[in-house]
Amino acid sequence: MKELDWDWYVIAHTLAWRVAPEGFVMSRKDLAALPADRVMIEDRTAESITLRWMSLNEAQLLKERLLKHGQPKAGVSHLEGRWQKFAVVLCWMRARDGVTLTQADRAAVPINLVLYAEGHPDDVEFRFMPDAEARVMQRQYRERDGRIITEVGRL
Repeated sequence: MKELDWDWYVIAHTLAWRVAPEGFVMSRKDLAALPADRVMIEDRTAESITLRWMSLNEAQLLKERLLKHGQPKAGVSHLEGRWQKFAVVLCWMRARDGVTLTQADRAAVPINLVLYAEGHPDDVEFRFMPDAEARVMQRQYRERDGRIITEVGRL
C-alpha cells in the first residue's frame, strides 16, 4: 500500500494550519523545551500521516515489534531540514497528544494565504495572511531596513 508522500514543507504547513490557524510564536525556549526522554513517531499510511510522541522505551518496543513482523518501518532518523524541525517543535508546542493529518487537512489550508514569518531578537512569529498583505509588508521592511529574508511557499 502506497503511503502519503508529502515532503516536510507540506507537513509543516498543514500542521500549522491545523493546530494554530491564528498564528503562534516560536522561541528559543520552545526549542530548548523539546523532551530528552521522548521521540516523535511519524506513521504514514495511504490516507494519513500521524505524528505522536512516545517514550524511548515505548519506541524501542515498537521497533522490536515491527522488526519481528518483518515491517521495515522501524528506523530512527535524525531531524533533517528546517521544515522537519519546525514541525517537531510545533507538534510539541501544540499537539503533545499527537495529530493525524489527512488530505482533507491539506485541502483546508486556504490557497490565498501564506505562512508568514517575522523574526524578532528572541523569537519568530508565524501567522497566516493573504499573499497581497505579505507582499506589502515585504516592501515596507525592505524600504525601512534595506534588507529582508523572505520565503513564501504554497501547498
